[in-house]
Amino acid sequence: MNNYLRKYRVLITDRDNVALDVSDLRCTFQIEKKAIQSVNYASITIYNLSSSAEASIIREGHRVVVEAGYEDGAYGKIFDGEVFQPLFDRENVVDYKLTLHCIDGDSLLHMNFVNFAMGAGYDYNAVITNMAKSARTVIPINHITDDLKKGQAPRGKIVFGDWRDKAREIALDNSAQFYINDGKLDVMKVTDVSQDEALVISPETGLIGTPQQIENGFRFRCLLNPDIRLTNPCMRIKLDHSIIQQEKAIQGQYISMLDQDMFGIVIGITHTGDTRGQEWYTDAICLNKGGKAPLGLSGEAIPDFVRSSKENTN
Repeated sequence: MNNYLRKYRVLITDRDNVALDVSDLRCTFQIEKKAIQSVNYASITIYNLSSSAEASIIREGHRVVVEAGYEDGAYGKIFDGEVFQPLFDRENVVDYKLTLHCIDGDSLLHMNFVNFAMGAGYDYNAVITNMAKSARTVIPINHITDDLKKGQAPRGKIVFGDWRDKAREIALDNSAQFYINDGKLDVMKVTDVSQDEALVISPETGLIGTPQQIENGFRFRCLLNPDIRLTNPCMRIKLDHSIIQQEKAIQGQYISMLDQDMFGIVIGITHTGDTRGQEWYTDAICLNKGGKAPLGLSGEAIPDFVRSSKENTN
């Protein structure tokens, strides 16, 4: 579908993988992705569905795929996840809307148990790989960092319990993060930086407003851009740091300096869109490349929002 040079498609499939394309209707969405031991979340609203289509989605809607971008520019998939809860509501008296709260990876990370034994000689990469393959619900693997602690264990090991708890233990011991993106597992470290050419963000490429400095990095808003993604190793963004609004210093609080080479790595994304309205944005959170200070676990940078996310999952 195309509207004001925008291009988008919203597909809802049932458990038999039969798809319903609702792109001709007004759709709004807010999609949140973070590489911090969490699932990706989306709230997708569809306006004025027919009664039969609405009933079918509420009864059988299983998976939602959202693609977005521009007709003559970047275009691609920005969300692929399961329907967690459908909500029906009425707006402005005459408009009916169905809101689908969706989660990418919920069935993989929650209430997913592992129970297996490993012989002597295993390492962390082998444990993570076996956990993914041996879980009650098998977890497809995208990429596991090569930078986990090496060395072969002298004794065997029993792995039993909740998958997420076991993965968190390994992540904390390695100053790493794990997350699900598009139904696949990634285990990465903020020091894992892609050597691909960095994506340049500027007013000429869609930057909106003034980027803001945050602890250990910066955040910015631009026109919706599906090329800004969570990747493993971490995707690089190049942004002129002279236009970033610096954070005000507070006595007793350390503020890290921005990288002088003007790079950041993407660890958080929010896509917001309205196919019949003005909103068509991407908000991104970037850490300084490699993250240096303040010090966290094992001497590496752990931002406040990452720490709070870990605490909330306990």
